[in-house]
Amino acid sequence: MKSKGFTLIELMVVISIIGILAAVALPQYSKYMQRAELVDPLAMAAVIREDVTVYYLENRRFPVSNEQAGVPASKFLIGNRVTGITVDNGAIHISLGNKASQPLQNTVLTFRPAVVTGSPTSPIAWLCGFDEPINGMQVVGENKTTVPKEILPSACI
Repeated sequence: MKSKGFTLIELMVVISIIGILAAVALPQYSKYMQRAELVDPLAMAAVIREDVTVYYLENRRFPVSNEQAGVPASKFLIGNRVTGITVDNGAIHISLGNKASQPLQNTVLTFRPAVVTGSPTSPIAWLCGFDEPINGMQVVGENKTTVPKEILPSACI
C-alpha cells in the first residue's frame, strides 16, 4: 500500500525556506514602514517651503525665524509624527517624535533652499537632508538632519 502526502523532511524544508524568506523580508519591511512615516512631515514642510519662498521673492533674503516667514511658532506646527517645525535663516528644521517609530524619535529632517549663484531672481531649489547643491547653486542655512540615512527618501541622501 502506497501512502500519499508529504514526508516530515519535506515539510521541514518548506518551513525552513519560509523562515529564511521572512528573516530577509522583515527588516526591509520595517525600513519601508519608517520611510512611510516621513510622508506627513514632508507634506507639512511643503506648506512651510511655500511661505519661505514667498518671503524670499518679496524681500530678496530668507527669513530668519518662523515669525518673519509668516508661519506659526514651532510649538504650534505639530502633527502625528512632528513635534515642531522651525525656520532658521531660510532652512526648515522638522523635529520628529510623537507617534513616530523609535528610530525616528527625537530626530530632525532639514530642508535648505538653494539659489542660483549671481541670479537672485532664478527659482529656488530645495535640498532635503544630506542632499548637496549642484555646481552654480549656493545652499542657504545649516543642515541639522539626524534621521538615519537608510530611512531617508533617496532624494534626501
